[in-house]
Amino acid sequence: ALKPNRQWNILTEIIDSVLRRTYRVLSKFQIDLQIPDDLPLIPVDYSQMEQVFTNLLHNSAKYAPENSCIQIRAQVEGGDSVKVTIQNEGPQILPEHLTRIFDKFYRVTEPEKVSGTGLGLSICKGIIEAHAGQIWAENTPNGLAFNFSLPLILDGNPPPQIEIEK
Repeated sequence: ALKPNRQWNILTEIIDSVLRRTYRVLSKFQIDLQIPDDLPLIPVDYSQMEQVFTNLLHNSAKYAPENSCIQIRAQVEGGDSVKVTIQNEGPQILPEHLTRIFDKFYRVTEPEKVSGTGLGLSICKGIIEAHAGQIWAENTPNGLAFNFSLPLILDGNPPPQIEIEK
């Protein structure tokens, strides 16, 4: 099983790193980042979370039309978790596929039509669950959203306060 090395991290640093590395793929899209300035630190394994964002962004891009918008949102929910959403303007998927797309090798489309191993989303699920989080997909009025939530507690402690440089 994946044993994350959880440490307090700034979510936008992880996202920025992934956006720089996936520039070639994502340059054909409008990226809309909606991350509040006061989002607390999150207790995650940095490189594992990079993998989650890379896989979800690649997947979102793979099925969305060029020049469409891919939105990345984050917000605190209930004071003790953070919810992240990556949403595209691609095709919706049938409700019966929504829970299964995180299974190993599960493909909604015919494998010959879209490249990939069918492992990306199941890797995301493994990482998020190893962080005691949840991951799910849902159809939106104009596309598909991947969501995950992560606890904001590490070893029983809430996030440390950070000074935001103005």
